[in-house]
Amino acid sequence: MKRILLLLFGFWVIQGISAQNLEREMVYPDTLRSAKDSFYVNSPKFDRIWSFPITKLDTLNLGTSGYKGVSMTIWTDIDTLQIPHVNFPKNQHIKIPIVSPKDTAICILRFQDSPSDFTQKYVIDKKGQINFEIPEVYELANIALYLSECSQKTRNHPETEYSRRVKEYFEPYKNHKLIQVLNTNCVEAKYWNTYYGFRENSICYSFDTDNFLQYNTPYKNVWWDNSGFYGGAFRNMLYLIQDFSQKSNFRKFYQENKAYYQGLIERQKELLPIKQMWDWIEKEFPQRMDSYKIMFSPLIGGSHSTQRFYKGFFKEPEYQECIMFISSSESIDSKSEYIEELKEGLMSGIVFTEIDHNYVNPTSDLHIDQIKSVFQDKDFWATKDAQQNYSSEYAIFNEYMTHSLFCLYIKETYGTEVADDIIMDRVGLMNRRGYPKFEEFNTLLLDYMEANQTSVYDSYADIVSLMKQIK
Repeated sequence: MKRILLLLFGFWVIQGISAQNLEREMVYPDTLRSAKDSFYVNSPKFDRIWSFPITKLDTLNLGTSGYKGVSMTIWTDIDTLQIPHVNFPKNQHIKIPIVSPKDTAICILRFQDSPSDFTQKYVIDKKGQINFEIPEVYELANIALYLSECSQKTRNHPETEYSRRVKEYFEPYKNHKLIQVLNTNCVEAKYWNTYYGFRENSICYSFDTDNFLQYNTPYKNVWWDNSGFYGGAFRNMLYLIQDFSQKSNFRKFYQENKAYYQGLIERQKELLPIKQMWDWIEKEFPQRMDSYKIMFSPLIGGSHSTQRFYKGFFKEPEYQECIMFISSSESIDSKSEYIEELKEGLMSGIVFTEIDHNYVNPTSDLHIDQIKSVFQDKDFWATKDAQQNYSSEYAIFNEYMTHSLFCLYIKETYGTEVADDIIMDRVGLMNRRGYPKFEEFNTLLLDYMEANQTSVYDSYADIVSLMKQIK
């Protein structure tokens, strides 16, 4: 008769493990026994059973995506142990000794950390939705960065009426310890990590009713700070941020500017036809996204990024939400000579080239060997400066592809004159970013797609192969 092993943790039982805050890695305090020199582990998502021999000095490292309700079962002909992911949303490792009459093995069961904790109500409310936000704590992070040297070094230092209000209001606190630490962390070697880590980790926090920062948003793990490695990460300086917020009376400043923020949000909606872009790209690719969120700040000068959050198993999630971190429309709106359609197209480029990474990257994964072959001469395709941020053949190709797809979208969506202006603007941008063959790449892709009535996804191998023509 099998033993059903129970792991006691304090007064919690890990057969129903429900304890929180387990150590990242722990050794199970009992041993699984086997009379037949083998053991088994289930694959929870695919209902698959893996069989392993118990081999002397062998260590197996098995894992799954962590999410609420997931568990892994390990068993032998004698013992059975069920391990739930009780440290959600953080990761969890457990080492389990297994003994047979002949040998001993160690099996490590891993649950990966999760980027989010979306409730079912949140999923129902947000599915199919597009939201534009200037979150309060996110703006607090951007203000602190603006007051620090990170702003100048990353060229995120726009000079506007709002930025002048920021400087005037927060001038007495420019030497606060928080700003000093940001200055120290914005050394030459890692100022981008500090900037992005601090800015984007901030979305995990909100203010409670007592004006204290709390970690209770749906976003639990922002990839710029998975391990706390980057010195600029928001959570690593939470005490200083709280002190800065209280002493400067930041929340008063934010409330005083709410009407201004709301005006920016309404203007962003006018210039960013997200649904139109979303529909277009999902016509070209089989991947699907459930919700888009645009988070922005008038203090961002042009350092845009995107992150994907999901509920459930990462390969087949129940819900996926994409957040794009971008600048406001004020820079483009300052070009009074631009017609509205041109402004819309230029502004759309900021978001489109973030959206399409969610479709391009997984498709490129299917063609990785071909991409590596065609783009093996990286110096031909990208300057040394560009390779500082995009160092692999895969990353370089994806930059070409995402921006060229934007040009295809523009060509198919706008009138010829406006489309030509936007495409030439994109060619100039890519040249400045260090991609000297973009115009040739883009021409080949646009001509091919015009001549062939297939989707981008179905044409992917042909598109990659086409680029061998560029000399």
